[in-house]
Amino acid sequence: MTHKDEGKMAEHESTPQLDSLVASARSAMASASERTSFELPYAPPDHRPNPVVEPFDKIRGYLLGASGLLLLLTTLALSSGLHGRAQASLLDTSLVHSVLWPAIAIALVLSAAFSLRSDQLSARRQRIISIYSIPATALMACAITLASGFMPVGAAILATIASLLSLYGVLQLNKNTARNRLERWATDAPICFFAGASMVYALQLWFAAAGWHDGEHGIQAALITAGISVAAGAFAHSERGRHALASGYGICMIAAAIQGWLNDSAPLWVCAIWIFMALLVFLMAENRRFQISHAEHRAQRGKTVEF
Repeated sequence: MTHKDEGKMAEHESTPQLDSLVASARSAMASASERTSFELPYAPPDHRPNPVVEPFDKIRGYLLGASGLLLLLTTLALSSGLHGRAQASLLDTSLVHSVLWPAIAIALVLSAAFSLRSDQLSARRQRIISIYSIPATALMACAITLASGFMPVGAAILATIASLLSLYGVLQLNKNTARNRLERWATDAPICFFAGASMVYALQLWFAAAGWHDGEHGIQAALITAGISVAAGAFAHSERGRHALASGYGICMIAAAIQGWLNDSAPLWVCAIWIFMALLVFLMAENRRFQISHAEHRAQRGKTVEF
């Protein structure tokens, strides 16, 4: 046997070992590439199957739709009384009030219809958020009714409770992340926009109850508004519905600033502070989005999440 033949035989004998090593390396590389799980900088979406549908699930959806219709009918019926009267104050949102609240009510009715879909009927996040969105919507309808009936103190109390309930609902959304973009638009956006707008409207009613109608109370109004804006910014700096909340709050604050400037009911420097606070809440929402995107990219690269 020649040396050439012996080399060929050695090559054939070593081939199975080489194939085994190559197969092992490829398996390790495949398993590493499939390892896509990493620590998210927020609560991950819950993709578990929905629980079994219960009778209350349909009732919950109908109640949310009924409360949204109540808010819609209330705002349409009292639209003539939404420009001034008992809810007029230094912080006046009447520029957008009679349009904004019907739009919010329609969005909530559509959200209720979405919650009755087969894939949402018994969803965990739908069950949790409805506990707060239903009474918040109904109480806001009652607050608008009392405000149009010259009962600003009662209206302010109800609007404050409605605002707190909706804000607590936003916290529940942060604990139960939406599973897809449709859930974010149909469930998160309406209640978060409601929360932002209700914060400003409750503040307007309290100013009306206190009799703050002119620039004499500009300093007090500016300081209180700044404090509420810090709270709104904190919610806008959360994970879920941050831009919807910032939009609801910012639109109402900018409308109040424009209305105060047009009617000379608020000093120009107060109006400027309100616009600045609205922009600040928007910036907080954008800053949170940047932080989340940055943290996700670091996590995907296997680095520590600086968040």
